[in-house]
Amino acid sequence: MRLRSVAALSFLFTCLFFFEYLPPIRWVDIPYDLHGYHYPLADFAFRSLQLGQVPEWDPTMYCGMSFSGNPQPALFYPPMWLVFIANIGHARIRYITLEIFVLAHVWLGFLFCFLWLRHKNFHELACLLGAGVFAYSGYLLLQLQHLGLVCGYVWLPVGLWSIDSAVASGGWRPLWKLACASALCFLAGYPPTFVVFCVCMLSYAAFGPERLKAILWTGAALAVSLVLAMVQLLPAVEVLGQKIVSPAYGVGVRRPDFYISYFIPNYFDFGLHTPIYTNPGGEYLYLGAPAFFGILWLMFDRRTLRAQLPILAVGVLALVFVSNPFGLVWNLIRHSNLLAQIVRSWYFLAGVTLSAAGLAAAGLNSFLLRDSRPTPRWLNPLALGLLGAWSAREIWIWIPGGSKFSSGWRGAIDPLVMLALFAFSIVVVRGEKGLRRACLAAALLVAVGVDYKVFGTSKRVNAMELNIDRVMSIGLLPGMADSAYREIRGHPEYRVALDASDPNPAELRHYGLTTPQGEDPLAPAQYLTGVIPPRDRQGVTQWSILIDPTEEELLQLLGVRYFITTDGQPLFERLRADRDYRAVPPLDYYFKVFEFSKAEPMYRWPGQILSTAWEPKRRDFKLNSSSGGQFILTEEFLPGWCAAVDGQAVSIDLWHGAFQSVKVPQGNHTLSFSFHAPGLRLGAVVSLVSIAALVLIVGLPWSRTVVAGAERKTEG
Repeated sequence: MRLRSVAALSFLFTCLFFFEYLPPIRWVDIPYDLHGYHYPLADFAFRSLQLGQVPEWDPTMYCGMSFSGNPQPALFYPPMWLVFIANIGHARIRYITLEIFVLAHVWLGFLFCFLWLRHKNFHELACLLGAGVFAYSGYLLLQLQHLGLVCGYVWLPVGLWSIDSAVASGGWRPLWKLACASALCFLAGYPPTFVVFCVCMLSYAAFGPERLKAILWTGAALAVSLVLAMVQLLPAVEVLGQKIVSPAYGVGVRRPDFYISYFIPNYFDFGLHTPIYTNPGGEYLYLGAPAFFGILWLMFDRRTLRAQLPILAVGVLALVFVSNPFGLVWNLIRHSNLLAQIVRSWYFLAGVTLSAAGLAAAGLNSFLLRDSRPTPRWLNPLALGLLGAWSAREIWIWIPGGSKFSSGWRGAIDPLVMLALFAFSIVVVRGEKGLRRACLAAALLVAVGVDYKVFGTSKRVNAMELNIDRVMSIGLLPGMADSAYREIRGHPEYRVALDASDPNPAELRHYGLTTPQGEDPLAPAQYLTGVIPPRDRQGVTQWSILIDPTEEELLQLLGVRYFITTDGQPLFERLRADRDYRAVPPLDYYFKVFEFSKAEPMYRWPGQILSTAWEPKRRDFKLNSSSGGQFILTEEFLPGWCAAVDGQAVSIDLWHGAFQSVKVPQGNHTLSFSFHAPGLRLGAVVSLVSIAALVLIVGLPWSRTVVAGAERKTEG
């Protein structure tokens, strides 16, 4: 089967696999973090670029924080630029384009894994089934809501393919693919997945042929990838040094029932209408019949199993990182604040799935290439009928409104039946030839796809019955009266405070509103510890802030003028009864707005002030005072901020532990604050130069001769 045919058919299959997420059907959307966190980040970047500005500063949360230093917007991830291009002419990013972007990466994961397995000269059917384990099994479908994780995960097979090519050729040139894949994994926006990528690549090289050379080459390629990604790395390092330290590795995943979900897809019931707090700590990780059959066969084929030691080592090491036996991993990384924050046990499940895909393909390849007798002709239609009937049954149960799949141990019946049908059908496939074999192989692939689909899509973990684009088109801020929203937007020099649960602070990025609260792991330490009292640092995470509306001095310090709440939230009745607050009519909308009568703006000065520019990374003022003094701007003071009085640079002093202060003399003056992310421009230059160098070394014809000669000299 030609590559173009595989790519086209697999793309079509991916569209059919996710048809309920796509137009014109689209009865569900991808929920949770994709909607509440990644979408506002992408939209903020898009709208900044529309204005001709590189988004460097994010004023919306925590009284400001670096935007370009936050990897999760994936601002410098080249495929992300396609999302921006697709939305040219629109006021904001359409959510459906972000969903298509995620689902397209699932297809890329399949295609990249197929190419890696074909490079190993495996049987085409084994490659297709192994790639299906990688792309359509539990881990990736569970993570559809996490943009950076999905985008980083799909580059894992490219790295392994590159290492195999380098070892087979005896030269380092093929490792350009590893360097690029590693850089793209980092730029995709989720550093813990990049850590998983590096560990998987190094362990794969360490247990393969030419071990010492392969490890050195792989380490060098990973180092080069960081140079390629320097445009994101330098700003991110700066931000990481400023954030509050929050070790995230944990104790490891040690619950035995957690791992049962690899084998029983609905052991934990994640039906679309299952209550959200059902099965806490459980996950959907189903590997599917191809993985079970291929790995079981491999266990009895010791010769083939020994040849798969590198990919087996990836899985074993990943399980060690996941489970943290005897506290081994934590004891190694806990002495480093950096490692303690970016090495996370749960995400090494990606390495487990990668290993399972490789081992499954190897086992299936061994089985399919083994000599066998022709099967009786009547077995082919029997296998087709059984596969068709079972697939129809699974689809019928899956259809919204149909009965539910069994959960718990009773849920083992479905995968066992599917495994039996798979084993029977692949035995028949091996004994067939020509068109009969092709038809049965196609039916087997469809049945496997149906099995992955019915257990993996339209589940509570990756779907919600809501059209977010339609919701976003209702009002200026959906759920709030347009008049109330316009009043808030008419005072950009003030911030809004939020009640306990709704709206999400990150979603304010859509609407140009700012808040002193937030929900982001990159929360600046000096702000949380130096400004916010411990009694207000509470909520879902250690980065959460809940502000008491009676804390007058704190509200004035933070420039809060409005509170947003809803019926039933903790502050609604208190705000309505407090004389210091005025209800902003009307109150018959979902979001209620209250105005604080004693509010002070985000700046203060002993004289007259006129704000002349108010942009995310720029604040300009005209000042007049008979005495002069300190101009206070309650915007987070982080490296990258600079100030100028009458066009002349002046120093900024730290005020109140986190904010900015500039001394301005008496008289009439102009004052300007602007932010330029540290390292961004230098990182961009380094990335561009390194990309050009890589193209020259690897891509141009004359360079190949030079490199080949250098390699021969080295070997000699």
